[in-house]
Amino acid sequence: MFRDLIVVIMTLSISLGSAATARSIDSARIAAIVNNSAITVHDVDSRMALVFMSARIRNTPETRRSFLSQVLNQLIVEALQMQEAERMRLAVSDREVAEALAQIEKQNRMPSGRLFRILEARKVNPLTLVNQVKASIVWSKVIQRSIASRAQVSDADIDEAIARFRANKNRLAYRILEIYISSGSDGGTGALRTAQRLIAQIRRGADFSALARQFSQSSTAGKGGDMGIVFEGQLAPELERAIKRVRPGQIIGPVRTSTGYYLLALESRRAYGAGKPPTRKQVADSIFQRKVRIRARQHLRDLRRNAFVEIRI
Repeated sequence: MFRDLIVVIMTLSISLGSAATARSIDSARIAAIVNNSAITVHDVDSRMALVFMSARIRNTPETRRSFLSQVLNQLIVEALQMQEAERMRLAVSDREVAEALAQIEKQNRMPSGRLFRILEARKVNPLTLVNQVKASIVWSKVIQRSIASRAQVSDADIDEAIARFRANKNRLAYRILEIYISSGSDGGTGALRTAQRLIAQIRRGADFSALARQFSQSSTAGKGGDMGIVFEGQLAPELERAIKRVRPGQIIGPVRTSTGYYLLALESRRAYGAGKPPTRKQVADSIFQRKVRIRARQHLRDLRRNAFVEIRI
């Protein structure tokens, strides 16, 4: 099933090597330096085309200017993620990438191999998506190795959560999508602008999940921002207050927290007591995922804070 995709990915990877060598000679086309690697203007243009296609945003000079800094920042983040994975000697196989691409096709009800044909028809370099998928997979491995493997949920944590459930059956459980933009060294000014531009595009019809995959700096980005079921009281107070102001199907944001800005889409809301109560495993999984998300965001912030980043455009 994945053989054809693997062959295509290997071919693209070989072509990337020669193209990257040619482009690196022209330093004027370097958009940013991230530690020991370069992001080219070509990389930025290619990613922007992918963003506009996947999120259903009109590709105009205005939107390109509006999204330039966000796209470049995301490429910087992915460079840091790939560098951290290299430091930890973690890699991504062609088969893993092929499986991820096949899953994207399945989610979009496409026949096998259709995804690359659509990208090429819309003049989007398929390698742009391959590189993004690689960064997502390898960052998941980093999180698993350095964070998830050490995150623990105790019986006391679970007992406390279940006790809250039993005492508050009329409280709520949410299904939420998130886009998280971390505050940078500018005190959050850039993060706020990014969040404002994203929500403006969502209100014009852009796809929330697609933008989450492209721009969210949360570990849920690879799942289109899907946080799963979140029980009342588990969100940060600012997010809890915000989500209570909207109805299912609505979005809200930017919501400021101590670490950055959130856009939230409320998929569903029900009483704790509606249907079956959560099992111990469901409660444990919810607590575990929350702990991992918090620590993964902190790890990424630390990588960015300690990195040498020079922006040239």
